[in-house]
Amino acid sequence: MSALFRVAVVGCGAICGNHITAISEAGQTLCALCDIEHEQAQRVAVKFGLGNIPIYTDYQTLLDTEHPDAVHICTPHDLHAPMTVMALEQNIHVLCEKPLCISLEQLHALHVAVNNSKAQLGVCHQNRYEPNMLRLREMAAGNVKAAFGSVVWHRDAAYYRSAAWRGTWEREGGGVMINQALHTLDLMQWICGCPSYVTAHVFNDSLQDVIEVEDTASACFECDNGIRFHFFATNAAIDNLPVQIRVQLRSGDLIEAQNQQLCFNHKEVSSYDHIPTVGKAVWGKGHRSLIRDFYSCLEEGMHFPIDLAEGEKVIRLILAMYMSNGKRVAVPK
Repeated sequence: MSALFRVAVVGCGAICGNHITAISEAGQTLCALCDIEHEQAQRVAVKFGLGNIPIYTDYQTLLDTEHPDAVHICTPHDLHAPMTVMALEQNIHVLCEKPLCISLEQLHALHVAVNNSKAQLGVCHQNRYEPNMLRLREMAAGNVKAAFGSVVWHRDAAYYRSAAWRGTWEREGGGVMINQALHTLDLMQWICGCPSYVTAHVFNDSLQDVIEVEDTASACFECDNGIRFHFFATNAAIDNLPVQIRVQLRSGDLIEAQNQQLCFNHKEVSSYDHIPTVGKAVWGKGHRSLIRDFYSCLEEGMHFPIDLAEGEKVIRLILAMYMSNGKRVAVPK
């Protein structure tokens, strides 16, 4: 693919390396970095061999000066929606890291911006591009009877204290659900169908003196197609375990999946350990495929499949979990 788009990465934290690598591999031109801490952006530029790439500490200045064709939003959660809106208002394409937003008010603003923009909004749900998850969805299509998903990870006090926005309702928008477990819950609704009701519980089991938000959550989701699926997430474990999705088919067959392995009736049918990972292994390996697809869609004038309508589904589910407090509630429309 020839370099058709000038791209800026906004937010130079841990995840930005996945984007920088994938933008280059997709044949696009990285035209600028932006971070409120100039030194952090400079460190990223050096690490990835970006030479004298322009660095900005103000997002609006970046947009006005560079006029990029696309921006990748990799900032703290509360900034995702406002920054996305600003770019769309200037008809600049956006690929936004998860979560797409942290409130229904932000979601409404995104709808207004998308409807009035000539640019595309893509959402970085990269696990939909994991080969095992694609195959699981294909194997289970129309035949799901029941399903269970779990995320059992470790995040300690040092992790939350590494940045002031982490662990707060105002800026992170929640805890384990809106940060660590969002991708797996998105896969569950993508495989089973998007639920209309949920009964959920969220707790802070281990970090009461460190964070405001939940470190553990459980939920039962009810879909209009009659499927119920259950979900459990915690970042209070002593270590990171592989994400698990189990799907019971109407035939009685069982599919068990994680990013690295897929089993049918307890027998392995595929493994993708050989695919290299950029960054943490728990992030999966889908960023490259997703970002390549995003720019292929832009080049060919096609619609990118993980758009606002797709990206908002899991946001509405998580916000409903936070509203539930043990009661059956409708997922907000």
